[in-house]
Amino acid sequence: MNTEEKSLPLLGDDFPELNVQTTQGMMKLPDAFKDKWFILFSHPSDFTPVCTTEFVSFQKNYEKFKKT
Repeated sequence: MNTEEKSLPLLGDDFPELNVQTTQGMMKLPDAFKDKWFILFSHPSDFTPVCTTEFVSFQKNYEKFKKT
């Protein structure tokens, strides 16, 4: 029996390799953003107001993020 415990990734951990469907098509993470910052959003399927607020806030600050 395998007793190895799985845990959520922590800051500083390597990002796991994933193939994901995005609004920009299929991407392999983290290769698609090598040497760049990227942010993952996790949200329920009903798009609660908090999630919507976060998306809008990031869009409003898009130009600032592009500069860094």
